[in-house]
Amino acid sequence: MPTNKSFVQYPSLRDAVVLITGGASGIGAAMVEHFALQGSRVAFLDVDDMSAASLVSELQSSASHSPQFLHCDLTDIPALKAALAKIEGEMASLRVLVNNAASDDRHSFAEVTPEYWDQRMAVNLRH
Repeated sequence: MPTNKSFVQYPSLRDAVVLITGGASGIGAAMVEHFALQGSRVAFLDVDDMSAASLVSELQSSASHSPQFLHCDLTDIPALKAALAKIEGEMASLRVLVNNAASDDRHSFAEVTPEYWDQRMAVNLRH
């Protein structure tokens, strides 16, 4: 992921604790990167361990605080609560929350089953 260091700096974000769901790839990874480059203390949740590890590795040398990744399936509410408790225990209270995680793929409406619908709603809306 290319890093663009010519962006506006927001001093109020320095050292702020930020949590981003779905932060391992795509828009979520870009948010992790840019909050980290603002000097924020970023934690992010995702189920994609490989992409998350790569992102943390890429940002370790350029960010003031290395982002913290926690593997978490947002549909597992006890695991989500445990992840939040761990973040607050290690990093302090959250100041910024970005609910970015989503699950979708391209399909015809005829392919949508009740189970498919319930799973997407659990990821996309419930958390």
